[in-house]
Amino acid sequence: MRLDSLPRSVRQKATLAFILVMLLAIGNVSIVQFLLREGDGVAATLNVAGKMRMLSQRLSLSALALHQQPDLPDLVPDQLTSWFDEVHDALLFGGRAFDLDIPAIPKVLAPQLLDVHQAWMRHRSAVDALARAPAGDRAAVEALLQAGTDLLTRTEALMDSLVVQAREVQGRALYGAYALFGLDLLLLALAGWVVSRRILQPVQVLAQQCRALAVGDYAARSALPPGDELGELGQALNDSAGRIERLLQDIEKEHAALADAQSMFSGLSDNTVAGIYMVDESLCFIYANARMADMLGYSQTVLAGGFPLDQVFIGAAYEMVRTQAMERLSGHATQTRYECVARRGDGEPIELEIFGSLMTLHGRPALIGIMFDITERKRAEASARRAALVYAHTSEGMVVTDASGVIQDVNPAFTAVTGYSADDVVGRTMSVLSSGRHDDDFYRAMWTRLEETGRWSGDIHNRRKSGEEYVERLSINTSYNADGSVNCRIGLFSDVTEKRRREASIWHQAHHDHLTQLPNRQTFEENLRLSIEQTRLGGSPFAVIFLDLDLFKDVNDTLGHEAGDQLLRLVGRRLIECVRASDLVARLGGDEFTLLIRDIQDPDDIFPVADKILESLSQPFALGEQTVQISASMGASLHPRDGDSDSELLRTADLAMYAAKEQGRNHFRVYAAGMHESVRARRGA
Repeated sequence: MRLDSLPRSVRQKATLAFILVMLLAIGNVSIVQFLLREGDGVAATLNVAGKMRMLSQRLSLSALALHQQPDLPDLVPDQLTSWFDEVHDALLFGGRAFDLDIPAIPKVLAPQLLDVHQAWMRHRSAVDALARAPAGDRAAVEALLQAGTDLLTRTEALMDSLVVQAREVQGRALYGAYALFGLDLLLLALAGWVVSRRILQPVQVLAQQCRALAVGDYAARSALPPGDELGELGQALNDSAGRIERLLQDIEKEHAALADAQSMFSGLSDNTVAGIYMVDESLCFIYANARMADMLGYSQTVLAGGFPLDQVFIGAAYEMVRTQAMERLSGHATQTRYECVARRGDGEPIELEIFGSLMTLHGRPALIGIMFDITERKRAEASARRAALVYAHTSEGMVVTDASGVIQDVNPAFTAVTGYSADDVVGRTMSVLSSGRHDDDFYRAMWTRLEETGRWSGDIHNRRKSGEEYVERLSINTSYNADGSVNCRIGLFSDVTEKRRREASIWHQAHHDHLTQLPNRQTFEENLRLSIEQTRLGGSPFAVIFLDLDLFKDVNDTLGHEAGDQLLRLVGRRLIECVRASDLVARLGGDEFTLLIRDIQDPDDIFPVADKILESLSQPFALGEQTVQISASMGASLHPRDGDSDSELLRTADLAMYAAKEQGRNHFRVYAAGMHESVRARRGA
């Protein structure tokens, strides 16, 4: 049988089950009838066999009676003989005898039936012989009795065999009944299994799924195979549960989206920056958040209760607002943005920036939007415009950089001072202006100061686009974001090259001798006081040398003042060559010079310096076409041994110099305690 020919619906399966039950019942009835027929046949055979024995006995008795009394009527009719033959034939071939349907005896009993038939023939011969024998013929009687006994014996043997055969038939019938009962049980179990598997279990699965669906478990699914109404019902329940589940998910999403939208709107509404409003077709407020009420100076209840727009916007401002609103309500525009002036509840004007969109509320068009108070922004914009004018027209250069020093913007004065346009420098660092005169330590200190305080000011040497160096006075300030991070740095500078030159010239003139360009008395005394302070703080000792030229007056008188001035300049140069860069050479006036020799570790360290100076100054000087030769007298004092103030050190060095002069020209002396008394005595004399 092909699979597609099997019943697929429950009705078809039920019909097939009914047919199978009917066929099973018909089979049972047929088998019972067959067994009954078998039993009836065995009973009829035994009955007929018994009658056969009775016929033989009757025939024997009738023959004996006639032999004893010949005058009796014929008691051995031919009918008995025909009956016996009829029974014999029925037993041998099957048939009807004595109104009974007789099946043929089994072939295994055919020899016994033949023996019965032969005994019957011998019995009939004995009957016939007895009928012909004279009365009282004992031999004929004995022959009849012997033939009858033989026939009876053989008939009984046949009946015994038939009884055994009947028992076998009954046993087979009983086994058949048992087999039929077992088959019935098997078929009933199979039918029960089919009903349980194909009907009851699917029904239980469907019932379980229905219970799950009833309590809201729409994810429950049945795994019934398709093919019948129960499978289709299960699939339909699965599809329905899936649709319900998706529907619930969609509903949950919509609820979540609605809740999110509500939360979002509530969050927006609760903000403290923007005013949120709704306006109906009659141009009246129907909603206003707290910020909106605060901006306009009314309560939320008053505004949301249908407060008209013409009470907030007056005159031309209302006409603008009305025009914008009607364009959106009529569908000509869906959203808009504009600025206008409103009037607060206390009468004060307020500048607003308005954003509006068209919406549908309860099936009617309405407007929703936000308003910002831009009064301060407008003031700031005006201030910014003024600042922009100042930025563009100030004579000082301005530069704006990011936190890393990358240039973001420059003003026209920047270009005027540096020669660089905005296109030249925007996106580059301030190093584009570097002259190279400042080392890394300078810039490192600048950035450290900026990072610590946000400010720096000072002079800086830069280079113009033309390559010319200049000095600028630069002030840097930092603008910070709300979180404390750097927004930008603003540099303001001016070209102070000429000013610094004039200042340097004035300072130089005030601190240097105009003839020799050596530091003057004021500068020397300042450095002397500074050295004293440094020594007090742990610095090294130092020496002060007081020098006076020998024979200078003769040169001045002989060769003139110009030659004297030239000689003083040459002396200054030789003195500088004899000392270290850290030492200081100064001219006090006339032919007097002073030297500040720093870092004297031992008092004797001063003598090599003095010898070098004396040797250098004793060499001839070329003054034009003239050559002159002079010498010097020098005295030295040591700090802190010989004094702890500038005046005291100069005084003791001066005393030592006079002591050197007393020894003659070209001598050097270090101050000693007795020199003071010696000089005073000499001056008194």
